[in-house]
Amino acid sequence: MSDDLNMAEKFKRGCISILVGVVAVYCAVGVIESIWPTLALILGIAGVIGVIAGLVLLYRKIRSGW
Repeated sequence: MSDDLNMAEKFKRGCISILVGVVAVYCAVGVIESIWPTLALILGIAGVIGVIAGLVLLYRKIRSGW
């Protein structure tokens, strides 16, 4: 009998854990949706700067004769 209660308790805790996880993911998605335009702009600028820096380094490496 106590084994059944133990299994029921484990099942209940598992369901609550899944519910808490789903709520956390829902909140995280909401936060990302609200900052998405700013985040995309920052990552885009960082990407352009990275490409330009890489091209400058490549140009300097080629011009110096490897």
